[in-house]
Amino acid sequence: MNPSLPKRRTNLVLPPVASQVTAGIRYRRAVSAASSVLSYAGLILLALLVLVPLWWVMVSSFTTRETVWANVLPFSFRAFLPEEFTLAAYQEIFSRGFGRAIANTLFVGAVTVVLTILICAMAGFAFARFQFRGKNALWVLVLLTLMVPSELTVIPSYTLVSTFGWVNSWAALVVPAVGNATAIFLFRQFFAGIPQDLFDAARVDGAPWGRVFLNIVLPLSRPVMVTSGILIFLGQWNSFFWPMLVAPDAAYRQIQVAVAMIGVDQELTSWDLIFASSTIAALVPLLLVLPMQRFYVSSIMGSGIK
Repeated sequence: MNPSLPKRRTNLVLPPVASQVTAGIRYRRAVSAASSVLSYAGLILLALLVLVPLWWVMVSSFTTRETVWANVLPFSFRAFLPEEFTLAAYQEIFSRGFGRAIANTLFVGAVTVVLTILICAMAGFAFARFQFRGKNALWVLVLLTLMVPSELTVIPSYTLVSTFGWVNSWAALVVPAVGNATAIFLFRQFFAGIPQDLFDAARVDGAPWGRVFLNIVLPLSRPVMVTSGILIFLGQWNSFFWPMLVAPDAAYRQIQVAVAMIGVDQELTSWDLIFASSTIAALVPLLLVLPMQRFYVSSIMGSGIK
């Protein structure tokens, strides 16, 4: 008979140091997992705090005024999922000229975006690449305007608009928004990061500065153009006080002014109309920002590290 082989020990005893290292790794993993769970729970809670009111507004826009009041006083969870849906509120707001306000705001926003990008890109290019007297002082002045609240300049701006006879005109809505310090800052930071050799090569080939700007600089600055365009358009879309002040006429009425005026009558606030108009006012910026989010984030991060 073959002698039996000795049995191997399977229970390993780790040295004290190895046991402490293993315990430390397990502890760090547990802390990391708990931190991740708490972070996701906080983000989910924050998302609910933002999305639940938006969902309530959107769903309530498809109900009647009586249904809105019935689900609010007293509050009922049926407000988040009503039994009946109707487009009466949307039909009524468009019959009151809300479509005209949307068209007006889109027109003002598009014109402002084109003019502001062109002018602010030229200003940013001049600050980034040219040397001229008073350059640093002007740049500091541009940065200081970022810290001045817009309410502080309302009276002088309105005085200028009134002096030029622009009250109740497209110029009153577009021209004051063209000089955008944020757009100038973004363009200047982007252009400062372009290698100087690229401009020197174009100049050696005989290209004037105008051609360099149009054929080289602008095509390279598409992310900044998209970011600036989003900020400028959203600023015009969400503007309320200035359009109400300089263009109160219905022919030039902007969407935020229309939202504020469309649901109020002498007897009872028409919350269904307010919810319908607010849903449309929130939907357009959302559809604009989401597809271009990557350009927006990359441009802001790039401008901040230069």
